Amino acid sequence: MAQRGGHIISSEKIQENKYSLLNGNTDCRMSDAIISFLWKGADKKHVISVSENISLLGYHPDDLISGKSGFMDIIYPSDIEAVMHKYTQYTKDNNSPFFAADYRLRSADGKICEVSERTVELSRDDGCLYHGIISIKRSFEFDTDKEKSYCKSIVDGIQHPLLILDSTFHVFSANRYFYELFKLKPENTEGKHFLSLNNSNRNELSSFFDKALQDEYFFDSIEVGCSIDGLGNRTMKLTARLLDTGMDRKKLILVSIEDITPQKMAEAKLRASEEKYSTLVEKGNDGILIVNRKGDLGFANSKFSQMIGIEENKLSGKNLLDFVPLEYHRMIGIRLKKVLRDMRSTKRNDEVEFSKTEGGTFSAEISLSYIVHEHQPSVMVAVRDISERKRAEAELKASEEKYSTLVEKGNDGIIILHDLSFKFANSKFSELTGYSRMELLDKTFTDLVPVDYRRMIGKRIKKVLKDKHSIRRNDELEFLTKADEIFPAEISLAYILHEEMPSVMMTVRDISERKQTEAELKASEKKYSSLVEEGNDGIIIVQNGVLVFANMKFCDITGFSKTEILRRPFEDFLSLEYKRLVMNKFRRSLEKKRKSSLKYEIELVSKEGSNTPAEINSSIIDHEGAPAIMAIIRDITDQKEKERELLELIEVQKVLETVIKSSPAVVFFWKPDEDWKVEFVSENISQFGYQAEDLMSGKILYGDIIHPSDVERLTMEYDIFSGEDNLSFEYRILTKAGEVRWVDERSVLKRDAEGNLQYIQGIIVDITERKNVNNFMQIGNDVGMLFSPLGDVGDMFSQLVEFTTQMDNLDCGALYLVDGETGDMNIVAHSGLSAEFVKSARHYGGKSIHARLLKTEYPLYTRYYELTSMIPGEKQSSEGLEATALVPIRYGMELVAILMLSSHSVYAVPFEVRDSLETVASQIGPVIGRMREQADVQKNIRNLQVIFDVMEDMVFMLDADGCILYANPHTFTRLGYSKNELIGMNLINLYPQKVLLEAATEIKSILEGRAKVCAIPFEAVSGELVAVEMNCSMGQLEDDPITICVSREKV
Repeated sequence: MAQRGGHIISSEKIQENKYSLLNGNTDCRMSDAIISFLWKGADKKHVISVSENISLLGYHPDDLISGKSGFMDIIYPSDIEAVMHKYTQYTKDNNSPFFAADYRLRSADGKICEVSERTVELSRDDGCLYHGIISIKRSFEFDTDKEKSYCKSIVDGIQHPLLILDSTFHVFSANRYFYELFKLKPENTEGKHFLSLNNSNRNELSSFFDKALQDEYFFDSIEVGCSIDGLGNRTMKLTARLLDTGMDRKKLILVSIEDITPQKMAEAKLRASEEKYSTLVEKGNDGILIVNRKGDLGFANSKFSQMIGIEENKLSGKNLLDFVPLEYHRMIGIRLKKVLRDMRSTKRNDEVEFSKTEGGTFSAEISLSYIVHEHQPSVMVAVRDISERKRAEAELKASEEKYSTLVEKGNDGIIILHDLSFKFANSKFSELTGYSRMELLDKTFTDLVPVDYRRMIGKRIKKVLKDKHSIRRNDELEFLTKADEIFPAEISLAYILHEEMPSVMMTVRDISERKQTEAELKASEKKYSSLVEEGNDGIIIVQNGVLVFANMKFCDITGFSKTEILRRPFEDFLSLEYKRLVMNKFRRSLEKKRKSSLKYEIELVSKEGSNTPAEINSSIIDHEGAPAIMAIIRDITDQKEKERELLELIEVQKVLETVIKSSPAVVFFWKPDEDWKVEFVSENISQFGYQAEDLMSGKILYGDIIHPSDVERLTMEYDIFSGEDNLSFEYRILTKAGEVRWVDERSVLKRDAEGNLQYIQGIIVDITERKNVNNFMQIGNDVGMLFSPLGDVGDMFSQLVEFTTQMDNLDCGALYLVDGETGDMNIVAHSGLSAEFVKSARHYGGKSIHARLLKTEYPLYTRYYELTSMIPGEKQSSEGLEATALVPIRYGMELVAILMLSSHSVYAVPFEVRDSLETVASQIGPVIGRMREQADVQKNIRNLQVIFDVMEDMVFMLDADGCILYANPHTFTRLGYSKNELIGMNLINLYPQKVLLEAATEIKSILEGRAKVCAIPFEAVSGELVAVEMNCSMGQLEDDPITICVSREKV
């Protein structure tokens, strides 16, 4: 048994299968064309058995078995090496079931034949045993030398590779050009089948040669590929035809071989080039046209068709100018002629408009080139749609204009620096520095910066250029202007490329106003810090129940130091009965975000353990970004003691109640508070409509029932006469029904042993009837005295008339003031009336029929002619007046003015306008009434200002914050300030810096009324110290508290 490549072959089956090894070879007859061999060994040298028909080759079997002739001796010498190489591979490859090879054998008489061998391994018991079957396929020989010489003479005379094949397509002869081209030798070629020389195109070549054998068949050629040593893959063109030798032999075929590889390569390159340029023309983004000298289209690509919006087949017969507006025709015609004349392309491109088929145009850029098209001089026109570029250019231009506006019109200066030299500066920077742009280009950046900043800014600029990015934080520095002035600025630096050079763009923002505001804020903080730390009240801030701030006064009240107080719970400083109450109030205030303050009494625990009564006023504030409670705490120990004593006095006074009830005098005990909190009031307060318990409970404060116009005056008088023990005042109060009553107050001030005011006891008596006898004052000719010295009466009255005549349907009117004593009426303001009418109606006597008619008790709305019809005698010109309103203006029960309003166009005053007029009258009445009462006071103030202006002392009028409202001329002269500089300045700024804190403390005491004299010297603008003694007093101006200071220079 033999096994190889997974196949098992038995000895008994060898003869049965030997013919199947031929794999269907039909080129030989099985009876006489198959020779059987049996070899031992892998080298085929030892022939064990051979079939008898070896005699077909002229050999005897014994010659081969005995070794007289070896198997290698009968193989054609040129094929031995290839056969043995392939056989050796077979013997080493265990996966190959049999050996197969085609080669040539040489017969004993020198003939050559082609054979096909199939060999299989049989046994390995006593060495390698191989059985082979050799099939003879074709054989031939030269019949005569004459025939061979004839063919040789044919092929050698032609200088191209030639072959002569027999009818079986075996090589009969070849010329030397064939052997030189394919690197072959005659002995390896002649007698071999042509298809064995080239394995490619076998079927095509077989069919090709079969046709060549047909009689009278003439054909051109066939192209085949082959591989040649040293030349690689080549393409050959074979031309074949039947060759008639004239001898008694089978037909021969003459084959001519031409190497056409270069032509094929050139054709491929040309084809690729055509495809490439065709793709470029048809698939490109530009339209391509070819036109003649008249502009007729010879070619247009698909892109141009898309641009125009027309099908390609409809472009035939069109002219280039058909697609261009008329204004471009002449220019294009000139360009076409120039290109054809010069026979070269234009150097520059042109921009034109092309018309679209569906309407509209698009912008295009065209370039013209000279070409020869279909043997005619022509012009190739490349058309590029630049609509998007045009749109982008327009947008870019708009963007440039926008950013140019931002740069030039912005509030910040912008400069570009290269090596500290100016490359650009906007108009704002020129404005800030005072230099023109041309002047800046001749300077370096450090020329505009003080020496102190040059090193810093130099390092910043180097860092930006080195890191190539902006600096995140801004810097502050100062700039020098052309006028040698300095202004502070905030700068930011950014890295940019300017004119392809690394540069620094700097934004410069003038912060002069911010710096001034910061300085003012700092001064204000310092001022309020002094107020907080030096005030008479304790101030604390409680956040999350813990004390985060406490001033020195709170430390004094409790006896603890700041270190002991801060970061401790506030409830630690409260007595036991107040802890829960106070902390709950704090919590509810924070939860409800209560804006108003809460005021109540508590008890604080001091360091010694004693309880201190205090009054707390708490409100919500924002402290370091979080809500907190700020509380103002006042020690009321002394007040509580006085209250106790007062209660004792009240007990005594109750004995007098019975007597007092029957008296017209109302008895009061007041606390010395701002609103006169009532501790006791007699029951006969009911004569004014009030209940005693309402006042004593605090539901109604005595300050609430005092006439608003008298509150400020009464407060001022209390301050002025507070040094006396017995006071007497006359003022007005409001009854519960709203009636105004005059009262005469007689008060006694009760003080403690130290002279501090404890309470006020007094009586008030209703003197309204007495006051009514002489209540009205002479208005006189100077109407301006009815107003404050800072206002203009005429303007106010004119504004009133203008305001009311602008209401719907009213267009004219006049304001009459009524003389309180005579009842005379005078026009003080008018609008929309003729001069003649005003002259005739300017004054009416108090007892005249006109006055009695106009002085209506209630508002009267009628027609003007109805009004004048009630006046007998001569009628005034109606001025064309129709609807008329007469509105009385009262102060209390007194008629102080009449507002007469009319219309030239409507016949009735609308009801909504009537309501508005009556509302205005009710509001203006008290104003006119109070102006009457204050006339004398204002005259005195004006006279006082005249006195101040001629004084040789320095006189100041200060508001509640210490800012100067008025200063006399001597002050400006002595201190060297202008009026604009001094008015509005805080008085503290007039003192030298080294005594500023001391001065702030004294001025604070003066503004609070705790001091009246200050001896700290002023500092003039020149730096001179002016020694003065300043005496101050409190007062009021237009209901606002003021302080008047007279500073006399020390000699």
